[in-house]
Amino acid sequence: MKYSGINSNDVKSENRSKIIRLLNDKGDMARKDIATELGLTAAAVTQISNELLEIGILKENGEMEEEAHVGRKKIRIGLDEDFTNILGICIERNQTVISINNLRGRCILKKAITTDTGTLPETYLQKIVDTVYELMDSISIGPDDFLGVGVTMPGYGLKENLRESDGNNIWDVPIPVKKMLERKLCLPVVVENNVNAFAMAELIYGAGREKGNFVFVKWGPGLGSSIAINNKVYSNQDGRTSELGHIIIDNHSHTLESVVSVGAITDKVRSMFSESVTPVLWEHFAGDIQRVEEQNIYEWCSFQDPGVESVLDGIMEMLAQALYNVSVVLSPDNIIYYGKLFDIDYIKSNFKNVFTRRYPMLDEDFVSRSTISDHEDSIGAVAIVFNDKILKLR
Repeated sequence: MKYSGINSNDVKSENRSKIIRLLNDKGDMARKDIATELGLTAAAVTQISNELLEIGILKENGEMEEEAHVGRKKIRIGLDEDFTNILGICIERNQTVISINNLRGRCILKKAITTDTGTLPETYLQKIVDTVYELMDSISIGPDDFLGVGVTMPGYGLKENLRESDGNNIWDVPIPVKKMLERKLCLPVVVENNVNAFAMAELIYGAGREKGNFVFVKWGPGLGSSIAINNKVYSNQDGRTSELGHIIIDNHSHTLESVVSVGAITDKVRSMFSESVTPVLWEHFAGDIQRVEEQNIYEWCSFQDPGVESVLDGIMEMLAQALYNVSVVLSPDNIIYYGKLFDIDYIKSNFKNVFTRRYPMLDEDFVSRSTISDHEDSIGAVAIVFNDKILKLR
């Protein structure tokens, strides 16, 4: 077997990534302070930072403010978030969001279109491409103004293709999305599982900058999860990630997702829909059970109906137990959650209390809501491109 050692270019590339990551996490710093923080020589930091300044990834932002300083003033350098753009394509079961973003994940422009599963996948991808060029034209930019394209979607094994995984019901055949989009957009494309991508965003832009070991949970419409270990999102050789929703919860092989998903909640409420058990819901919908649908679950869960809230209470207890079991096995620094079901007011107000009441031995902040969940439809796609092309965290 032939072994190749680490050469100077490898070391320089790693140091380059460390400098960019540090400035992304902590903001503007002086070269000397960067060297001290990373344990690098001042000469190495100066050489790398000057190269990054010339490229445009970094920029100088004036002198450091210091109370007392003798000699030359320190110059602040930082990430130029507007150096280039990242195109995000977030494909979910019902909706696809196409967005133009800067390096910090700030969305400049976006448009949502219906995910059309009734047409050929190739036809739908062409619709996405047309929408991309429409957005570019609207702000007078082109492919040369982008670092790359991030594509996120439920499923696993997505490095080259998008494919259905375990009942996601988007498409039932592999789709060569990377090859097709690279050809049509003339840009490099990075494809990733949607929850893994958001976990990467948490590492780069959210709480993961301070805690690099966490379990990440997405709830709605199904239940997805991801694991970050030592500041890297875990997946095995087949591209599979953790699947909290696939945990078996009874002797009938029912999975956790099968009882906590949007569809399962809707079916449960419909089965008990009556004037006596769900009086508020009954009144709002004039006794019409057909109006209790998955599509409007966020509406009818906000009616403060006692029957609906009892269903949500039971489901939150079940989810809290599953997360506790995961925390016992993996011992993460914390559990971070996000997703449309967590946005329902009743769940938003009560889920953390359910967990801490049931497991008081854990720190109150052990379970926390993602600080970047408001950017769910774009920031994951930004993060996977930023990482792949600049940071190289994995």
